[in-house]
Amino acid sequence: MVVYETHCAHCGDPLTGRQRRACSARCRKALQRTSPSLRTCKLCNQPFKPVGPGRRTVCPYEDADDYCQGLQDEAEDAEAIRQAQLREAVCACGCGRALPYSGRGRPPRFASPACKTRTYREEARS
Repeated sequence: MVVYETHCAHCGDPLTGRQRRACSARCRKALQRTSPSLRTCKLCNQPFKPVGPGRRTVCPYEDADDYCQGLQDEAEDAEAIRQAQLREAVCACGCGRALPYSGRGRPPRFASPACKTRTYREEARS
C-alpha cells in the first residue's frame, strides 16, 4: 500500500485532492531546485547522493567502497560478455550468416526477412 504525504514537503501546507508531494507549482519547482535526496544503490543497497544530472542507479565508482566497486566491475564484465555474444550471433534459420546488431533494442534473430519466412514455414510443416 502506498502512503502519501499529508503536508507539502516545501512549505508544510496541507495537501488536497491529487497532490502527492507539493501543494503548488511554485513549491514543486522549489523542491526540484533543492539538492537531490539520497538514493539506494541497486548493487550494494547502500544510500548514496547522486552527482550531476541523470538517473544514476549505482554509487559513483570513485566514492564507492571496495565491495561496491567489485560489484560494478563484475557487472561491467558481464555486460562486455553479453555485447560480445551479440556481435558473434548467427541467424536462427541455420544459414550461418552473422546478425547485424546496432546496439539498441532487441537483437535480431534472423539475417533477413527471407530467413524468417523460411524458418516459420518449416515450423508450420512439422
